[in-house]
Amino acid sequence: MTGFDYEAATWGAEELRPGERSIAGFRLEEALAHLPERGKLLEVGCGAGRFLRALSRLRPGLELVGTDVSRTALEQLSGIAPGIETRLGDGSVLPAADHEFQAVLVLDVLEHVPDPEGLLDEIGRVLAPGGVFHLHVPCEGDPLSPWRWLPGQRGERALKRRFGGHVQSFRRGQVLAMLRRHGFEPLRVRNSLHAVGAAADVAAFLRLAAANRSAAKRATTGDLVARGGALVRAVDAALWAEARLLSRVPSWSIHVSSRRAG
Repeated sequence: MTGFDYEAATWGAEELRPGERSIAGFRLEEALAHLPERGKLLEVGCGAGRFLRALSRLRPGLELVGTDVSRTALEQLSGIAPGIETRLGDGSVLPAADHEFQAVLVLDVLEHVPDPEGLLDEIGRVLAPGGVFHLHVPCEGDPLSPWRWLPGQRGERALKRRFGGHVQSFRRGQVLAMLRRHGFEPLRVRNSLHAVGAAADVAAFLRLAAANRSAAKRATTGDLVARGGALVRAVDAALWAEARLLSRVPSWSIHVSSRRAG
């Protein structure tokens, strides 16, 4: 997908409890707003399946499939939740048949993809007519994003590229226009990472840069949350509360549920 090592740095092994008051919990709430009760769902870039495992409890009528470019992450998912099907992908062509799924979930993935238009084409191919596509993407090129204005954060040395694998800096309007161009009609648009969330996101990547100076294994944001204790949990709860309160106020982190045109 990029030069970033997705085998050395995997995401999603941590648990996500239904109703959890965290920014991940908010992302799950937004996904659930339009996901069907039954049918077949594909998560693209599922990692070790944090969201799929939560969905298996909340939407037991769904047949869940996860795909990722990381063999390590998929092995972790199979070990934790063997009932969820996994498929190794190559980052360009989705390992799925035409119109195979009634829902597709893409959380924090589009910014990692060198060809986002190509991925949206693929999602349109595997999603059945009338199917639901839920997307979350941070738009770090948007004027509302702190990353657009911080010095040194637009090139190869940018923290998000080095420690997160981000190769795209979208604007929120650009993302919405891409969805419509590929035949997805937005049903619901919500926002997160406003003032408190933006500051926490920058702080997390500064901490990640410091942690990776001496770490034998590349640390991820999930590692920071796992090690952070009560303080990190309190900040995470504040991000959830801010997102719930200001979800209709435009921000640079957007959550979009859309429907594929019939």
